[in-house]
Amino acid sequence: MPLADAPRESAQIRWTKPFKPKAGPRYIQIADMLAESIQSGILQDGEQIPPQRALAAHLGVDLTTVTRAYAEARDRGLIASYTGRGSFILGTRETSTLAGIDLTMNIPPQPANGSMAQLVSAGLEQVLQRNRIEALSPYQDEPATRSLLQAAQGWLKPALGDLDSRGLALCSGSQAAIFAILSAHARPGDAILCDPLTYPGLLLAARQLGLRIVAVASDADGMRPDDLDQACQESGARLLYLNPTFHNPTAHTMPAARRQAIAEVLLKRGITLIEDDPYRYLLDDAPAPIACLTGGANTYYLASLSKCLWPSLRTAFVLPPRGDDGQGLLNGLRASSMGCSALLLALVEQWIRSGTARELVQEIQREARARQHLARTLLSHEFQAHATGLHLWLQLPAHWHQERFTQALEDVGVSVAGADSFSVATQGPDAVRISLGGAPDQAMLGQALRKVEGLLKEDRRRGGRAFV
Repeated sequence: MPLADAPRESAQIRWTKPFKPKAGPRYIQIADMLAESIQSGILQDGEQIPPQRALAAHLGVDLTTVTRAYAEARDRGLIASYTGRGSFILGTRETSTLAGIDLTMNIPPQPANGSMAQLVSAGLEQVLQRNRIEALSPYQDEPATRSLLQAAQGWLKPALGDLDSRGLALCSGSQAAIFAILSAHARPGDAILCDPLTYPGLLLAARQLGLRIVAVASDADGMRPDDLDQACQESGARLLYLNPTFHNPTAHTMPAARRQAIAEVLLKRGITLIEDDPYRYLLDDAPAPIACLTGGANTYYLASLSKCLWPSLRTAFVLPPRGDDGQGLLNGLRASSMGCSALLLALVEQWIRSGTARELVQEIQREARARQHLARTLLSHEFQAHATGLHLWLQLPAHWHQERFTQALEDVGVSVAGADSFSVATQGPDAVRISLGGAPDQAMLGQALRKVEGLLKEDRRRGGRAFV
């Protein structure tokens, strides 16, 4: 199913009007025309506007003027442009107070020119055409599960290569898998190793089970192998958690050489790795998983669909370590969730086998790239991110403490995640994670990021007053 709406011929001319003398540069006037037409409803969400050369000819201006106008419109969050496809209206919202713009959750952005509702509706319609409702009613149907796992093996082939994936298991999200693995391999008081800043769900599960969480030092390439080796010896830990691709929250991706060094420590010490890899398909050239470097030994490999497709699928694939029958994992999953939704699993399989899943990943990458570009345009302060990542990691200026910064943003209607949420230590660094997929569209994201930029420039250390 194509995700982009066909351009409407009437959109080519109906929003333009004569230039006004002494009303400012013509490129600004063109951007203003777009803004006014969106506000009045003349231009609708997702509507395509003319190619730059066509608009230049229609208005009687040079191409450079229209190019600058479209750049201005993108900076305002009015349009999105895609190479080979054109420029599209992003629309507007009632956002004067920015009520409820939640940039705390790392969710994939919906494609700017496609309807997730249409994809879900069409997928479910095909599922119901091919399956009797009775077949979708049990807690989990074994033949259907086997069929999906076969499809999943093909889905994971680009990541896992020749690694034997016949032991692949299903679960209702990576969080369920993490809790089940920890339950199977650790007892209260046991240690688990992880990065100093790590996935909050890992911290929650480990604390719930009474485990000791031991942070291992990291550098720009990720966890340091020598410190990992030392931590294994000193803590007696038998478990390690890593998120090496698009690390949450720092956005770093561990390079291949560091992954190889980590794999060697794993095999040397015999500890079990939980390799959480939910963002891999957003990165076209991600290094091989650590699971491949260990030959599958001592490694649980987790691949969720929540970050690369749609969180509501509530589906993740788990490959247990080589030689592990996976019963400990499966028992933990059954004890906590009684399996996955048969309807959602059928939708996942339909999307994978039809190619919709791959197409949707590409659209999400395009939208993520556009949102990252918007962040680079609007935020003057340096931050860590990847061009197709879902979030950015922003180290705050010296005059801001993370708790005060997040609260100040809350006061203007924007929510971000402070470093404390990810920190093994009691207090994290003065930094925040901004999840760009949380805003419904680029226009709202742009408004939220302008609020972030404005606060970054304020200094509230002196008597509570703001200094620019």
